[in-house]
Amino acid sequence: MVDYLLHYLAWILPSICNLSEFASFVQEYPNAAVALFRLTSHALPASKLSTVNIHTWDQNNSDISPVHWTKLNQVQHPLPSFAFTLTGLDAPPDTNNIRLSASYQWVEKGFNPTYNAILDSGKTIICSAACSWLEIPANHPVLHTGTYIMTETLTPADEPKTIPIRFSQPFTRNAKVALFLNGIDFNKNHICRVNMHAIDATANGFTLKLETWVDAIVLGVSVTWIAYPEGTPGVTSGVVSTSAFRTWKTPQPKNAWYHSFVGEVAFETTPRIFLGLHGVDLVAHKGFRIATEVVNGPETNTYGFMWRANTWDDTVMHTMWLSYLAFDPNL
Repeated sequence: MVDYLLHYLAWILPSICNLSEFASFVQEYPNAAVALFRLTSHALPASKLSTVNIHTWDQNNSDISPVHWTKLNQVQHPLPSFAFTLTGLDAPPDTNNIRLSASYQWVEKGFNPTYNAILDSGKTIICSAACSWLEIPANHPVLHTGTYIMTETLTPADEPKTIPIRFSQPFTRNAKVALFLNGIDFNKNHICRVNMHAIDATANGFTLKLETWVDAIVLGVSVTWIAYPEGTPGVTSGVVSTSAFRTWKTPQPKNAWYHSFVGEVAFETTPRIFLGLHGVDLVAHKGFRIATEVVNGPETNTYGFMWRANTWDDTVMHTMWLSYLAFDPNL
């Protein structure tokens, strides 16, 4: 906790904070230091982009190729980083390969910096799609983020792909890492299967492990990672899955479950939840249709949250994995 406060206040109050003097202050008056941290902290902006706010599901892009949807956003200096994740997709059975990515592009970096959030489906026919993203301030003392893009094909005949990821600024202790899919590219004639893991995490980085199985052909993925020092108060992360309450052999369209924070972290106020796609095992030739969300109601509180991962029509979803990052509103 002391290291966390020191790094935070050295970042937010560089003009008035003498680090060695403040270290003594934190040691002697920890409660006052925590209060000062909360007074000076700023909420992490979170945004969403959904094509249903642009056109109806039956006005798909079958006559437009390639296609992307954008949302213009304004930020302040210094320029932040962004963590994107896919949260929904409706691609009909007669589409091309299943392809969708969520990203951003700067429009103006000058006096009034603005950027476009982008959903890009290439030549894939899309009835609807959705993504979410976090805006992480520059030099944030807790959260680091980045993206890895795999463009080569991954099949079950291959060994799981491992990629070393190094942080631009090391932490003072081992990191915990949350992984989100912000881009997918599947051969639709095969079952869409991909999962990922962050292994061997240290203060300097981690290893990203990507895998598929049985007869899947993964043409590419894009992975967003969010890392923070392990044991940081007011933040936790993990993976929830439909396998918590059913097997892959019993697919069903409606899936909801409660995840408890017990054993992870103690929140004093209801945390904000950043939720997105982590992995999938889904029969695509019948349509790739998924919708994920956090249930915003009394079920989401300081003890845990309720999540949904649904499909519809003829889509067969064996398993879905979702990543979450839960954090104090003032982090």
